Amino acid sequence: MLITVEKIVAGGLGLGRQDNGPAVLVPGVLPAEQVRVRVRRRHRRYLEAELRQVVIPSPQRRQPLCPGYDRCGGCNLQHAVYEAQLGIKQEILRELLHRSGLGDRAIPALGPPLAAPAEFNYRQRIRLQVEQGQAGFFQAGSHRLQPVADCLLARPEINALWHDVKEHEAWRQLARQAEALEINLDPLSRRAVMLLHHRRRPRPAERQAARRLCEDLAGLKGLAFLPAGYAAGPFIDQYSGPEGRPGPEELQLNLTLPVEAAGRVLELGFEPWGFSQVNEAQNRQLLALLIDLLQPAGNEVLADLHCGMGNFSLPLALLVRQVHGVDLQAAAIRRAKRNAAANGIDNCHFCRADARQGLAALTADGIRPDILLLDPPRIGCRDLVASPAEPLPPRIIMISCDPATMARDLAGLLAMDYQVKAMRLIDMFPQTHHVETITLLDRDGS
Repeated sequence: MLITVEKIVAGGLGLGRQDNGPAVLVPGVLPAEQVRVRVRRRHRRYLEAELRQVVIPSPQRRQPLCPGYDRCGGCNLQHAVYEAQLGIKQEILRELLHRSGLGDRAIPALGPPLAAPAEFNYRQRIRLQVEQGQAGFFQAGSHRLQPVADCLLARPEINALWHDVKEHEAWRQLARQAEALEINLDPLSRRAVMLLHHRRRPRPAERQAARRLCEDLAGLKGLAFLPAGYAAGPFIDQYSGPEGRPGPEELQLNLTLPVEAAGRVLELGFEPWGFSQVNEAQNRQLLALLIDLLQPAGNEVLADLHCGMGNFSLPLALLVRQVHGVDLQAAAIRRAKRNAAANGIDNCHFCRADARQGLAALTADGIRPDILLLDPPRIGCRDLVASPAEPLPPRIIMISCDPATMARDLAGLLAMDYQVKAMRLIDMFPQTHHVETITLLDRDGS
């Protein structure tokens, strides 16, 4: 059928209709394009289709640079120039706020998107699926493997290392029992750590193969086996010997984080499987925007309820009186404490708890934060917002990587008489439909 695309909706799919028929969802299109599609699946309220021909293209369409773009499931907006991608994501966010009943209270505070410094080669971590010795990404909407030679989203150092790894005879031996492979770049040394998701514990020959990779490839800092059903290890680098090390300390990754408002540059360490933003340059811009929105006066007490290894807690500790970081992951809290000590920061305190329990524990200790920082995983912070154990602080700044759970949590906060003072879309993942936001709220006009 021939349709005209009305808009791009959440998930990066174009929506159009034929006459007065049901909605048609199709990938690879842009607003106002006239396209010919073939229906693949019929649902009660909409049709799924595949693109057959672009009859009238948008002026914002471009030829994707990736030769596997139409097969790989990693990107879905690469056919649009970058400025158009930002506009598409902004409209998706606007529509979500409208449909959630938040439009009148949130959209007036919505500022322009924060563009990424680079639209390609920004990811410092990738995960490849491994099947029958080949590695790649799953095709869109399936578990069919699409082998890749290069990923245009990955940092050049990762692509260079992957070229060397897949040609090495040791990799062919390791790949036989591998289910997936992660390559994590150390931003400081520009060398990478490989995480090998193994079907079983590695045998001596496989540990020896891992050692050969570490000895032969200058870009490889080390390798960690993650055997299914067992604790991580061994941890191997060129100095460890084939038996490996008992702990991952030598495989620690490090990044630098400038805090211009404080005239400092922090060095933060994290474990290869620990959480860190995959877009290092955009993470720096996000931190600067966070500080600009908060405008700390220096006497505030701030609670960071999803603090991780201290990505936001430690820079903010340089600008406020006291920071209390909370996270449910023990490894994150352990690393945050080490990062605080390594950077000489003594007004930042960390404890292991979930967000709701952590805030209640602070209140029980007589600590009343002035500012609450929420940076939850994709599931959001429903438990905290829906039924807080204690009154929430007067100012909240929320960073969200899922617009749907963000809208749900935002509705809960607005029901508590908070007001949206500022909201920005953060483009952490160019070439994809993923949307990240930052929202500043207050309850008393502060």
